[in-house]
Amino acid sequence: MTEKKKGVIYADRVQLTYAKTLEFVSHSVIVVMAVGYLFYLLQLLPLGLPIETIAGNWHLSSAELHDTMQVPCGWSCFSSLSTLLHGDSVSYASVVFLAMATTLCLATAIWAFFSEKNYFYAAMATLQVVVLLLAASGIFSSGR
Repeated sequence: MTEKKKGVIYADRVQLTYAKTLEFVSHSVIVVMAVGYLFYLLQLLPLGLPIETIAGNWHLSSAELHDTMQVPCGWSCFSSLSTLLHGDSVSYASVVFLAMATTLCLATAIWAFFSEKNYFYAAMATLQVVVLLLAASGIFSSGR
């Protein structure tokens, strides 16, 4: 919590750790997303699908596009080096990095909680990280 005492704003160690990590991660995400977008836009790496093909099938749903084009979806685009070195996969990886920002911040907060011997909050933050990682993994997905 923050509180004002004589014009000074107080933040505890966990808040400062989370904020420093968030600052670093957010700046890193902006750089990675810009680089990923430039790789995709300038076609510095080959594309998995040409832009014209995607634009020609824009009317299809995601599942129909996947069935029609036979392209990897979800985490499978990172399954081999040949699919990983496509411009669209690099761009997708930058979006994944953005989505993982909260998880990275929580992971650093866990260490701050442990160093303060605040085990209840450390356990809660650990459970949050586990739930976020399980949700991102797709292990418990009911559909595709």
